[in-house]
Amino acid sequence: MDETGEASYAGQPFEVIVVGGGFAGTAAAINLARANRTVCLIDAGEPRNRNSDHMHGVIGLDGESPRELLSRGHSECLAYGGTLVEGRVSSLQRTAAEGWSVELESGERVTGSQVLVATGITDRLPQVPGLREMWGQRVFHCPYCHGYEVNGKSIGVVGGENPGFTTRISTLLTKWADSVTLHVNGMDLTTEQRDRLLDCGVQLSYDEVVQVSPDPTESLAVEMVTASGAVRYGTCFTGPEFLPNDHLLRQAGCAVADGWVQTAGGKTSEPGLWAVGNVVSSPDQVSQALGSGAGVAIAIDQYLFDRG
Repeated sequence: MDETGEASYAGQPFEVIVVGGGFAGTAAAINLARANRTVCLIDAGEPRNRNSDHMHGVIGLDGESPRELLSRGHSECLAYGGTLVEGRVSSLQRTAAEGWSVELESGERVTGSQVLVATGITDRLPQVPGLREMWGQRVFHCPYCHGYEVNGKSIGVVGGENPGFTTRISTLLTKWADSVTLHVNGMDLTTEQRDRLLDCGVQLSYDEVVQVSPDPTESLAVEMVTASGAVRYGTCFTGPEFLPNDHLLRQAGCAVADGWVQTAGGKTSEPGLWAVGNVVSSPDQVSQALGSGAGVAIAIDQYLFDRG
């Protein structure tokens, strides 16, 4: 960093700065670089699925490592002329030139005409010992990401943080599982939710879950300890509370509705500031994130082209 506080790699302002090097952000950066835009991709190295060894539903890459695919994506971004910066962004500020200044926690700054925020989401799990340690390995939340792999297994679902989502996945999991048991774990179920669960064949347990541990006899199996004793399941699901990592967007003044930063075609309410992926859409899987990132990249490129 030089005496002005500017990063040595900053040089001239970039046309687009992408904050977040997960699947949506990396796909956007690659497509912008291929459109001959000067692009800086800033990556903190914490994608949402960093605990998972495999990804599913990505055509031609089913079962591959998401970390390896992201690594290849970062290399492709560089190969097309993009710039990759490892670091965490602390703030976004407007510049006098109607662009944006992006400051990293290191104190380095990068400036650009447009900023695309793709900082993802944080999954807050129920406060049950063992869930966090096995997250992405034996504890899951998405039936469409992991349902096929648990065909015919018994599934224990731990409730607690997100009743609507938890009851929904409990019913959906019956499409794959031999049996589904929802440990209510303090959730206040409505009569409609309880009736729907029972109609779908979900068993309800009102014993508090105090510990979830790996069962060494099978790769996905868990032992769930409740107030009444221990139960073994073929695997475990839970419904996290979804917390978008949108503090940068909120601090910049972006409009928010129903707890989410609002976008239209990737545009936020602030000129030159865009958002894509889980930071504004909680259900995005890898394939969806790749597509939405590419789509917003095209929108940004055409916006810059039409602006002249």
